[in-house]
Formats: sequence, structure tokens, C-alpha cells
Amino acid sequence: KVLWNAFGYWRVWYAVFLYVLSALLQFMPVLILTNMVGYFESPDPDNYPALLFHPWGNVVGLFVFPVLVSLLQTKSQVILNHCSIFIRTSVSALLFSKALTISAAGRAQTSTGQVVNMMSNDTQQLQRFLQFVGFTLVAPIQIVISLVLIYRQVGNATWVGVGFMIALVPVNGFVFSKVSQMRRRVLQYSDARVKMVNEILAGVRIIKFYAWEGPFGKEVARLREKELQALTTLAYTTAIGFSLILLSAPIINPLLVFLAYIHISGESLDAATAFTTIALFNIMRFPFAFLPMGLLQFAQSKIALRRISKYLMLSELSGYVVHELPPAVSGTSTGSIKENGDDALFIEDDD
Repeated sequence: KVLWNAFGYWRVWYAVFLYVLSALLQFMPVLILTNMVGYFESPDPDNYPALLFHPWGNVVGLFVFPVLVSLLQTKSQVILNHCSIFIRTSVSALLFSKALTISAAGRAQTSTGQVVNMMSNDTQQLQRFLQFVGFTLVAPIQIVISLVLIYRQVGNATWVGVGFMIALVPVNGFVFSKVSQMRRRVLQYSDARVKMVNEILAGVRIIKFYAWEGPFGKEVARLREKELQALTTLAYTTAIGFSLILLSAPIINPLLVFLAYIHISGESLDAATAFTTIALFNIMRFPFAFLPMGLLQFAQSKIALRRISKYLMLSELSGYVVHELPPAVSGTSTGSIKENGDDALFIEDDD
């Protein structure tokens, strides 16, 4: 609630509104494409009323609507990125201020590593959540509209494609969980390597004195090799996983839907139905990919807020600045007492 009140509900909801508007406009080129393909299959001036616009107006619409979608999405992302950076900076400053005023009893309940982890990882989770909030809120709308339009094109064959995309959800979660584990492993090796290098730099005199350059060099090389192996595995897993989810799925899914459509209806597949269905499945693949990520990020952000709140509630040092004139000073001091603009008193020596 504090973060919402500090940075304003209206900014986030304005960005979400822009993203929802862009998501709705994203379907206009698909509808225009359906009408244009149907018109070119049998070009007849009498078909103009069936089109959304005049054929040349449709051509202009295929250029205008994607431009509007890009502008609205970019504006929305700029607002959310600004808010996320402001929130991460303010929470980091708040944690730093708390670290300066925490009492000994409160310090005993935490550790330096935990504070550093909160300032780096937990604040980053809050930042990433705001970056994903637009995708997460708009994803159900895009999925529902896409399914309705696909159902109007191919009927019950739609559910074959829906089943295929639902079957990809566990694969999506497995890939992202593996990527997260490998990232943590890379960070562990990086931390170990940096720690080793710092220890070498701190004790370089002893290392040179005992001629230990070789063993320490081998240890650093071993840690670097493990880090490089982890980075290589992470890169391959990310490339293969995202290629499987975001690139191959939009190719396989329409093929399954078209086979089911031909088998169920027994009709031939026309160009308008094919192009429209493929375009709608391309729109729907990103909501299916980003919706689990957004929900996962929401859960991680709640955990981060809980950890930060628990740390901020620890006991602090009591104030020791006195804004009153001590009784002993008023009668014995040889200096003059002055008052500044903040009602705080200080003593100025006569010399």
C-alpha cells in the first residue's frame, strides 16, 4: 500500500489501459486480412460492403494499426519501467537507511548477506513484477478473444489447438524452472570466483612470499571453468527451450487444427480461414508464454515484500539528539548560544 500510494495507482493503471487498448487493436489487422483474402478470392465491387473498408483502406489499415499498437505498447512499457526503477531505488534507499539505524538486537536477527540479498535480488523481483504486470493482466483478454475468433473460423477444431497449448504449459514451467536453477548455479560460481580473487588480492604478499601463485592460479582457473560450463549449459537450455515454446509451437499448432478441421467438417480449407487462424494463433502464443511467467513473478514479489517488511519491522536505535538547552550549560558556559532555523541549539566559543 505504501508503494502504491507513493507512486500512484493512476500511473500503473494508465499504462495497463494503454496495453489493453493495444491488445484490442492488435486484432484489427487480422480482421482486415480475413476480409482482404476473401475479397481477392472473388474480386467483385459488390463485395465492398462486406469489407471493413475499401480495399485500399484495408491496405492502409494494415500499416496504421500495427504502428498504433507499437506506439501504445512502447508508451505503456516506458511508464511501467519508470515506476519499477523508482520503486527499486526507493526500497533500496529505505533498506540502507534501516541498516544505519537498526539496533543490536535487530542486527542479531539478520545478517549482512541477507541485507545485501534483499537490496539486490528482492528489489529486482519488485522491478520485474511491474515490467510483467501488463503482459499478465492482458493475457487472459487476448486468449479469450483469440479463441472466440478462431472458433468462428474452424469450429470445434479449435479445441485441438487449445489442448496442444495447454500441454505446453508444463513444458514451459519445466524450462523456466531449469533456467532459474542454472542462473542460481552461475551466480554461486561467480560469487566463489570473486571471493577467491578478493582473498588473493588481500593476501598477495603472503602468496608471493611462499610462492603459492601456481596453486591459487589453478584454483581460480577451476572456478572459472565451472562458471563457463554453467553459462554454456544455461545458454543451450534457454535457446532450445524458447525455440521449442515460442518458435516451433506456432508452426505445429495450426497444422493440428487444420487436420482436425478437415477431418471434422469434411470441407476444403480456404485461404481466408488458413491465414486468419495462423495469425490468431501467433497472437495467442505470447499470452500463453508470458502468463505463467507473470504469475510466478507475482508470487516471488509477494515473498520479497514479506522479507523486506520483516526486516523493516526490526527494532531501531533510540534517538539521542536533544533539541533543548542543557541546564548546566546556561550558567557556566563562556560561549554564546545560538539557534538555527531548525530549532536546534549549538554553542559557539567566544575565542
